[in-house]
Amino acid sequence: MSRMNLSSVVISPPRRAFMLLLDLLYPPRCGGCDKPGEGWWCTACNKRTHWLDMRDSRASLTLPSGESLTVISAAMFTSPLREGIHRFKYEGQPQLAAAFAAPMSAIWLAHGMQADVIVAVPLHTTRLRERGFNQSLLLAHHASLAMGIPVEPHALRRIRRTEQQAHLDLPARQENVRGAFAAQPQLAGGKAIVLLDDVFTTGATLSECASALYQAGARSVIALTLARA
Repeated sequence: MSRMNLSSVVISPPRRAFMLLLDLLYPPRCGGCDKPGEGWWCTACNKRTHWLDMRDSRASLTLPSGESLTVISAAMFTSPLREGIHRFKYEGQPQLAAAFAAPMSAIWLAHGMQADVIVAVPLHTTRLRERGFNQSLLLAHHASLAMGIPVEPHALRRIRRTEQQAHLDLPARQENVRGAFAAQPQLAGGKAIVLLDDVFTTGATLSECASALYQAGARSVIALTLARA
């Protein structure tokens, strides 16, 4: 897959121009502590983040098929990263993607994993219009540069709109996303796939996405997330 301009792939030109204008009028404030003057993610918040080491960064999920899904996470979903992710997703700060993707690619490379493509957890088209960008796809494009693995943005799609998982308990989360994803056999078949998302909470979304990719013929799936709850 040829490399494309990152911003043109993920964020629409009008939104990108608007973001550049905002940066000029209102200098970036840290996504974790709201401190101005040190970019979108400051040194103090980075030091306070609970980054995971090799031993603790790896977890696993059992898929409905009985297969085990390995999940690698860069950090714990605690302050200040929790606040940073909220601003990233819901308060219009996609600029945080570069800072957040760096530790994701670093922990992946430290584990020595191999894959053919990165597939981001997709948003439904209505949610994408509301938010303006898919945070997982934005992370995937930034991580791709360091990991040396191309992004395949069309291998997986969300075929029905779901409620936001953050407001649901485990049984409700599982029911909410059941059958919500479909994968393209011509794009996923025979591939070793990195399934990328921002937060691993209960694993309901990752499980459904991985199952869809396996049903489409994926050779293997390993999940990579920024944070783990």
